[in-house]
Amino acid sequence: MVLFLVASLPLLFSLVVVLPWGPRQSPPALALVATYLKGALLFFPGYLVILIVRRIFGFSYDGVLFFLSLLQQDHLVPLLTAMGGFLLLQKTLTITASDERVFLATFACLSGFLSLVNIADALRTVGQWDAYVLFLLPCLRAAGVLIVALTARRFYRWEGRDGVMFFVAAAAASVGLTVCSYLAYSGRMGWAAGLSAAAVLGAVGVFAGRFPRAVQG
Repeated sequence: MVLFLVASLPLLFSLVVVLPWGPRQSPPALALVATYLKGALLFFPGYLVILIVRRIFGFSYDGVLFFLSLLQQDHLVPLLTAMGGFLLLQKTLTITASDERVFLATFACLSGFLSLVNIADALRTVGQWDAYVLFLLPCLRAAGVLIVALTARRFYRWEGRDGVMFFVAAAAASVGLTVCSYLAYSGRMGWAAGLSAAAVLGAVGVFAGRFPRAVQG
């Protein structure tokens, strides 16, 4: 059962990479795999940041504080840390301003980072695995990666005001994803699963609309 938690993001990355992007639309597949692996390597210093934030803010099981705890632990801090790593890494990547190349580079790096976050969560919660940890959370993180990668072109260069807005957009997405997490822990798993599926399908739908030739080819 833990296989979905561990393999969901690598599988999604593999499915996106093998789409017929065309040589002028995307970096070579090997370059994207290298970016994915660089994102995975960024996990190791990045996870220290995640652990420090979790240590500072702790976790509460009461009301609004519970929602904020889920936000910082499961969505906001992992996603923003991955984005920070990507911004440090992107200066070493050859990224042109085309929609396809910006999306793919961002998607590859974030996928690599959050793939290892999922593995870390699997190890951290051994003995406490449930439907949320094993299935819902990885789906929500996949949706988050897609959403951020799809917005990356809008704030390309990610400097100054655009850089701030890039992080604000990711934070807003994290709040929306946390609603699903909160519903799951509040005993409303049906609503949580439905909204999570809507988030994933919505992100995939936007992706298909943005890159129709790759999807249809």
